[in-house]
Amino acid sequence: MSIINLSTEILQKIYDYAELQDLVALARTSRRTYRVFLGRRMHLLTQGLHNSYSPLPSLLKLTLSNEADKSRKPIGTEIRINSLLTRIVSVGTDPKLTLEQMKKMVYYGRIADRWTELYPRLRWRNGSDNRRLLRPLEKERLRRAIYHHWTYTSLFHSRTYTSYSPYPPSPASLDDPRHRLLRTYSTAEQIQLSEYLAHLETLVESDLYPSNSIIRSQDPYSHSLPARALAKIAWGEGNEYRRLVRDIMKLSPADILHLVENTSTKSERMDFLYAKEACFGDVPATMNYALSTVSVERARRFWGLQGEELGRVVGYLTFPSLSPGVGVGTGGGGGEGVVERDFEDEMLMFGVCEVQGRERLGACEEIECDGVETGEWEGFCRMLGVGVEEGG
Repeated sequence: MSIINLSTEILQKIYDYAELQDLVALARTSRRTYRVFLGRRMHLLTQGLHNSYSPLPSLLKLTLSNEADKSRKPIGTEIRINSLLTRIVSVGTDPKLTLEQMKKMVYYGRIADRWTELYPRLRWRNGSDNRRLLRPLEKERLRRAIYHHWTYTSLFHSRTYTSYSPYPPSPASLDDPRHRLLRTYSTAEQIQLSEYLAHLETLVESDLYPSNSIIRSQDPYSHSLPARALAKIAWGEGNEYRRLVRDIMKLSPADILHLVENTSTKSERMDFLYAKEACFGDVPATMNYALSTVSVERARRFWGLQGEELGRVVGYLTFPSLSPGVGVGTGGGGGEGVVERDFEDEMLMFGVCEVQGRERLGACEEIECDGVETGEWEGFCRMLGVGVEEGG
């Protein structure tokens, strides 16, 4: 039987399970399928977006963070950022979308989806025997981590904001907007974000902008290269190289994906950095600093866990990007050697990918639902049931 002879209810049920691209293609097959589509257009487009690029609340927050800001001056930046942040954190679990927002969300979703294809090469860089495609739930976790990272980058690594606040957030600055944004994420989301950041830094240090020592460790014949020849493919060493990596970590997921897919030489990658101009004025990426502060806040209150549950879980609440020695070189990249193994599964128990033994820990709703709605310090203290003074 032809699909156009199916009842309207069955056709709409098929639409409900279709990804966005398939939904639009099916709606265009005949006048009848198009009329059925028009009958519930906004609902079906929203459902198609969810099926393709979920989670939608995180994707909408990213879209809002990239709305055009007519002002390029540092004056008034704090007021504008706090106002925009209030809009972002107020996005609910079932947001109402406009067609204009959907168009923008498709662009961000496609970039994130491309990362889900690339990610297994990063997660199992050395243990290729274990490499596999991500499962649907793992893809959703990774996309959420990418949306979170991209939102932070759009808000706090822009030229305007780095001119206003070029330094990392102080742990004593309780209501810094960077802390406020990260508090809205649950502990599990922060761990997955940290895992993504760690793999991103390894990608930068090993593949895109390798140091002299990394080049030598990857190619045994490079030890005989003269300094001038080595300088044509490597990016230096020591503190200068570390500053370069910290600068590059300010790039958005779209920028880094562009570097991976469209550049292959040092000159191409250098030209890309030159095009970023003032964004690379020796102002470091700050996400790990903010993540460290917010994770310590929750650790001091034992993540809302207690007793046997705390003892079972606490050893696995690790943040890969904050761990010593993260990066391809010993001591955090640019060092004397190369890490020849992937992260241990125990370190990624609450990470993006499912690992063996995760089922032993059971449901841990406390660390999966402990995001602070407003992200404000007072809200964090209220969630814990302590006074502001005691919380500080």
